Amino acid sequence: MPHSPSQATRVLVGFAFASLGNGLTLPFLYVYMAQVQDLGSSTAGWMFAWMGVVGLAAAPGVGALLDRFGPRPVLLAALLVESASIGSLGFVDGTVPTMAVLAGVVVGASPLWPGTTTLLAGMVPAADRERAYGFAFLGLNVGIGVGGLVSAFLIDVTRPETFQVLYLCDAVAYLAYAAVLAFLVRSPARATDGDADDASAGSWGEVLRDRRAVALVGCGVLAVTFGYGQLEAGATAYAVDVAGVPATALGWAFAANAAVIVCGQVILLRLTSGWRRTTALACAVLTWSLAWTVLAAADLMPFAGAIAAVVIGLAIFGLGETLWAPIVTGLANTIAPDHLRGRYNASLGLTLTLGQILGPALAGSLIGSGLGHLWAVVVIGGTLTAGLVLTRLRYLLTATEDGAPEAEASEAPVAERI
Repeated sequence: MPHSPSQATRVLVGFAFASLGNGLTLPFLYVYMAQVQDLGSSTAGWMFAWMGVVGLAAAPGVGALLDRFGPRPVLLAALLVESASIGSLGFVDGTVPTMAVLAGVVVGASPLWPGTTTLLAGMVPAADRERAYGFAFLGLNVGIGVGGLVSAFLIDVTRPETFQVLYLCDAVAYLAYAAVLAFLVRSPARATDGDADDASAGSWGEVLRDRRAVALVGCGVLAVTFGYGQLEAGATAYAVDVAGVPATALGWAFAANAAVIVCGQVILLRLTSGWRRTTALACAVLTWSLAWTVLAAADLMPFAGAIAAVVIGLAIFGLGETLWAPIVTGLANTIAPDHLRGRYNASLGLTLTLGQILGPALAGSLIGSGLGHLWAVVVIGGTLTAGLVLTRLRYLLTATEDGAPEAEASEAPVAERI
C-alpha cells in the first residue's frame, strides 16, 4: 500500500474542519438537553447512555464495512448522515424525537475516528503512525477549542435559536470534511487480490480470539468509563448542578483543555517516546484522576474559585488525553493484521461506546439524585484503578509491541496468546 504524506495532510485538515463544528456543540449538549429542552439532569444523563447503546450496536458493522469497502467511502456516507442528524438536533422537541435524532448522530459519528485512523494507516509508514494519530488528535482538539470559544460567546439558554445556529454550523463543518474526502483525497490502493480476499474473509471472531485485542478493549472500557465517559456528562453536570458554575464557563474550560493538548501534544509524545506504551497509558489515566480531584474541589470554593477549578481540572485532563488517544490507537494498529485493521480500530470505538453507556448513566444517576460528591469519589477511585490495571496489559505484549527500548525488543509476551 503506497504511502502518501500529502494525502494524509488533507485528511488531517478535513478532520480538523469536522472537529471545529463538533467544538461548537460538544460542551453544551448536556446543557441543551437538560435546560433548553427542559428534560432534566437525570434524563439528559440517560440520553448519553442511549447514545452509547446505539454506538454499541453500530460498532461491529462499522468495523466490517471499513474492512470490506475501505475507509473513504464509509467516511463519506457517515459524514452525510452525521450532517443531517446534527443539523436537526436543534429543532426537535420531546424525549422520543430527541432519542431518534441522537441515534442518527451516533450512527454518523461512529465511523469518523476509526475510519480516519484506518485511512491514515494506509497513507503513512508504520513508524510514523503514532505521530499521525497525534496530529489527528491535535486537530480534533484545536477544532473543539476554537469552537468552544466561539460558542461560549454565542449561546444563551433562554434563546433556543442560538443552539439551532450552532447545530447548523456543526452540520456544515461535517460537509466540509466530506468535500475534502470526495474531491481532494484518493483511497489508498487495496494492495493485492489476496489481500482483498482476506478482507472479505475476515471476521470479528478473529479479533475476539486475540487476547491482546480483548484485553486492550477491557482496559479501555474501564479507563473511558471513569475518564472520557465523564467529560461530556459527569464533569459538566457536576460543574453546573453541584458547583454552580455558569454554562458559558464550560466553553472556557473545554478551550483550556484543548489549549493544553495543542501545546503539549507533540512535546509529550517526544518525551515519552522511550516509554512502554502501557506505562504511558497508565500515566494518562492517573492524570485523569488528578483532574477529577481538582474539579471536585470546585464545590468547596467561592464563585470565581469554582470556575477556576473547573477550567484547571479540564486542562489537567487534557494532559492525559495527549498520551491516551495517539498511543492507544498506535497500539491497536501495531497488533492489527492489515485485513482486520478496520475491525481493530472499530474495537477502540467500542471502548468509547461502552464507556459512554456506563459513564453517563453513572453520572446521571448519582448527580441527578443529589449525590454529586459520591460521583466525585467514584470517578477518582475508578481512574486510579484503571491506571493500575493498564500496567498489567504489558504481559500480553511483546516488548516491540509495547514500544519498549530496542535492547528489550527480543522479549516475548509473558502470557501465551490463544
